[in-house]
Amino acid sequence: MRRIKDIAFRGFSRTLKKRRSIMDFNALGQKYLDDINALMNGVVAASVVGGTSLEAMYHYHMSTGGKRLRALLPLAVAQALSVPPERLLPWGAACEMLHNATLVHDDVQDGDRLRRGQPTVWAKYGTPRAINLGDAMLYWAPLLLMSMDAAVEKREALIKRLLRQSLLIMDGQEREFLLKDVESPSMDAYFKMVEGKTGGLFMLTLAGAAEFCDAPAKAVADFETAAAHLGVLFQVQDDVLDLYADKGRLQRGADIFEGKISVLVVHFLANAPQAERAWLRRLLNAPREQIGPDDIAKVARAFRERGSLDFAVSEIARRHRLALKSGVFDDYPALSMLLNAVVDRFVAPIRPLIDARATGVKSAE
Repeated sequence: MRRIKDIAFRGFSRTLKKRRSIMDFNALGQKYLDDINALMNGVVAASVVGGTSLEAMYHYHMSTGGKRLRALLPLAVAQALSVPPERLLPWGAACEMLHNATLVHDDVQDGDRLRRGQPTVWAKYGTPRAINLGDAMLYWAPLLLMSMDAAVEKREALIKRLLRQSLLIMDGQEREFLLKDVESPSMDAYFKMVEGKTGGLFMLTLAGAAEFCDAPAKAVADFETAAAHLGVLFQVQDDVLDLYADKGRLQRGADIFEGKISVLVVHFLANAPQAERAWLRRLLNAPREQIGPDDIAKVARAFRERGSLDFAVSEIARRHRLALKSGVFDDYPALSMLLNAVVDRFVAPIRPLIDARATGVKSAE
């Protein structure tokens, strides 16, 4: 089994090194992000006659940064399908608005005080006002589609997809909280949660764009399947990033401070001896102020020693392979290039870790 994992690490690492992304997200951003921001700012400004304090909070949150990937992905799909990306600008704006609504709420629920190196909305303005902003953003998202230049049927289909996927994302968030109360959560339950919470947004951006671009129904369904795998891939790398790299938060190991059930935690609880499982459970249930840097370092070592880190990195490679197996990529090679470009972008922060696992060199914690 170890040899199989080593081969998987090396193959995935070589693939990342050889491949050059055809999809240039930077070029898309330079060309279209100003237009997307204008659409988002416009719907916020027009939402309440006479103005609203929600607007200032919205601009603060958006000013803290972010890659705007959910805004650009629909444009990249359009480009891959030879459709003018300009037609998808409102869809990209709506997806980005929804994504940021989930971030505002997620920070409240997790108690995170920093995002992208800046105070979160609730930390700056208070919890009640942050909840109001997140709620408002959930409504601004469909409003962005109301004036979309498209046939009524297409516009309604996108709005329905937006609302359905929003509920799937919320269900995933609810599942995450329920997992905390399970003594030994299964990997299947973790993946089900992630497919909703994280995969839902990728299904929205990618499959929604493909549907709008008149891709056949089977291609849209295949793209949804691929997007679900992509969501798991992203969340697993995010779990790894939290503990082994810089995520732009106050300190490493924020997931441990929050008592979050990550892929690393699930694997460890299924494979470590009883005494070690009990130790990790106590740590996850402890108040934040009782957890220190030494505890986080010990967790990082334990995850390495019990194979949890190796499992996570191999799962990233596996999900990439599964996504590429979706039939849509046989008929639309340009979409395969898009998916590879997205994976390149996702794993960039943990590339040194992937390369280290491939070569057998121990990377710095």
